[in-house]
Amino acid sequence: MTKKIENLVSFPVNAQRNSFFGALSSILLYRNAYTQDSPFFCGKYQRDCIRCGDCGEEPFINKHHLKIYQYLITITGCAYFWIDKEIGNTYDKQYIADEFSETALDRLSLALYASGYHYESWNKNTEEHVLFDRIKQSVEEKQPVLIKLSLGDLWGVITGYNDDKNLPYLMKFRHVPQLNKDWYNKLSNIVFITDQYDSTISLSESLNHMIHHLNTSSRDKLEQKVYQKLETEQDGKKLGKWLNRINGLAIETRWHASECYRNTLVTMVDDSRCKKSLLEASDLHLHFHDQAWKIWALLGVSPQTFYCVPHNVDELLDNSSTRAELKSLFQELFTIDRQVSRLLQECVSLL
Repeated sequence: MTKKIENLVSFPVNAQRNSFFGALSSILLYRNAYTQDSPFFCGKYQRDCIRCGDCGEEPFINKHHLKIYQYLITITGCAYFWIDKEIGNTYDKQYIADEFSETALDRLSLALYASGYHYESWNKNTEEHVLFDRIKQSVEEKQPVLIKLSLGDLWGVITGYNDDKNLPYLMKFRHVPQLNKDWYNKLSNIVFITDQYDSTISLSESLNHMIHHLNTSSRDKLEQKVYQKLETEQDGKKLGKWLNRINGLAIETRWHASECYRNTLVTMVDDSRCKKSLLEASDLHLHFHDQAWKIWALLGVSPQTFYCVPHNVDELLDNSSTRAELKSLFQELFTIDRQVSRLLQECVSLL
């Protein structure tokens, strides 16, 4: 017998490199009963979307998926990370504001609290047949399951099962659901998202998490390290790759943060001054995004290089004026983060 939960949106939708938030957004989109007809608030024009065509013909359901993704990655503070590197903490570790992680595995509790859902966390300490029975129960209750396979950053969604083969249907990054024979052998963690909270995270609590991530000692140390390496690192290829990893993550996540401010957070406040601060923060991180593209240009990085540094990056960085311009641009990026932090603090004081 086969049982499936139908009509889950595959991920990623648009620029979503983080499979944890991508998979979780697909689940929440379904659990919160979004459809193609669910109204969408347009942050650009600060009104409900009237399908003016200015942003193309992207389906509403995809826009809602991206909106959930942007909300979660921002209010957990993950939109403010600089270092594109997994820090290796277990995903259900308590929220620690002074750490950086691409995958944000230790943000699971916060992400689900912000989403308004309780959850149960299991792993391979549980026998396979017991886990499979729990998967079947969840599917019967129309509750997709969040699953992490192997090491690294590989999350997926269990959308059904085949009782004859004792296998789950697994939707992975860029793939539609398929039966997965290795689900238990490669299992790292499995998360059953269950009933809803009576109340969810407040906006002020979310903003305080965001502010905390914008003001860490790790960030200050990284800023000084960037300047030092631009002045002293002789190996241009090594420097170029390092700067590209930092810039590549930040350019995407600050765009997500900007969209979250104007598409979601601004709808949660009534105070006009608070709305103004959030929209100013949005504009600043859009500018951050634009300036980060200039860094890419100086590094020779583009869609044509598949966002990797070119072979001649050492020649590009064997130029004092190029390094000086890079330093100036990075200074601007770090300054923007501090300016956004002050705007968010202003908003908190008005709530």
